[in-house]
Amino acid sequence: MKARVLRILTVTLLLLLAVSSLASARVTITYWTHTHPPMVDLTKELIAEFEKENPDIQVEYTAIPNNQFFTKMLTSMSTGTGPDVFNMSSTRITAYLGSDAVVPVIPSAFGYKNQAELENAWVKGTLKAASKDGKIYGIPSEYNVSALVINAAHFKEAGLNPNNPPRTWDELKKHAEKLTVRKGNQIVRRGFDFFYLPNFYWLDFGVLLGQQGGHILSANGKESVINGEAGVKALQTWYDMVYKDKVAGPQYSLKDSTNPMIDYVNGNVSMFLAYPWSIGLLKDTPVWKDSVIVPLPQMDPAHPVTHAYGYYWMVSKTSKHPEASWKFVNFLSSHPERWLKDVSFIQPRKGWTNLPEAKAFPYIEVWLGEMGKSSFGDMSPYWAEISAAIQRAVENSIMNGVAPKAALAQAKSEIDAALKQ
Repeated sequence: MKARVLRILTVTLLLLLAVSSLASARVTITYWTHTHPPMVDLTKELIAEFEKENPDIQVEYTAIPNNQFFTKMLTSMSTGTGPDVFNMSSTRITAYLGSDAVVPVIPSAFGYKNQAELENAWVKGTLKAASKDGKIYGIPSEYNVSALVINAAHFKEAGLNPNNPPRTWDELKKHAEKLTVRKGNQIVRRGFDFFYLPNFYWLDFGVLLGQQGGHILSANGKESVINGEAGVKALQTWYDMVYKDKVAGPQYSLKDSTNPMIDYVNGNVSMFLAYPWSIGLLKDTPVWKDSVIVPLPQMDPAHPVTHAYGYYWMVSKTSKHPEASWKFVNFLSSHPERWLKDVSFIQPRKGWTNLPEAKAFPYIEVWLGEMGKSSFGDMSPYWAEISAAIQRAVENSIMNGVAPKAALAQAKSEIDAALKQ
């Protein structure tokens, strides 16, 4: 009897020691992203699966509201309190690379012998936005291009053919005039409109600027040229829709940062800018049955341009567990089919277009076509200041009626001051 009790105590002790040893060996990594409901849901699922496969690693996940994410990231990185892993917009990456705030990708964490093997696993050029001096610092979690979503029911109601959507911005304005519904002097449904969210203003403006052949910065990046002829024409296009054509306006927008497509979903807009992630916000709503995704209207159809941006997984230089962090990123990036199906994120890992989920993805040919003519536009370590200047220019012009030329002259002054810091 005593021997049996002794054996039980011994086994129990060994188990406790094993559990204690495992607990002491377990590392915790922190992960931050902006908010996007489908993304957050899948992220939580993948974290649970990753922790099950890797019991020695625990992941603490935080989703930060879109309008707070970039500011909180900058503050936390400057104070050394940031996360191990974070998901950063391509527009902001240059600042993190310039300040040496992140560490290069560790190929072995992805199962590759060297960086060349890792680089070859992604579509050519898609890692460039997160590269510096020949080293790769980020893995793309999503690659986005602009397109146009139209409400076919609204088109038919207005006597327009949804199979013949606008191909130029001039045609879009004419369509918008017919689609706009008014009660007296009040607009109750806009024919077309842009996103009225501060973190989208640079995208709204960037789409128009890129198609005008314009840039925010000079070729050497030392001066702003945002108020040049191309910039003024770009902002004037938006301005005229609000003040001249009167088919759009920020006063009609719900400004929901959780679901940027909310105005379109509610039937308050007939045509809206769309991105691959838009599908995830539309397909489970009543308006989806009437929605059609078409190529982005162009200023010059002979020279089509589509604005692109992406998000990249990166690892902080302050991380005490870079190997575990990159291992986690590898796990996240190893499920492009789930990101596409559940979140509508295009992850440009080679072979993604051959996936059944890609072939079944709504309007895949449109997205591939837009990707083929896409450009990231200007990138700068001063993007926080640049995007803030663009936000103020848009607010001054579109919301307060200041002439585009004057609003962009002020933006140039602000951007030039930031570049001289």
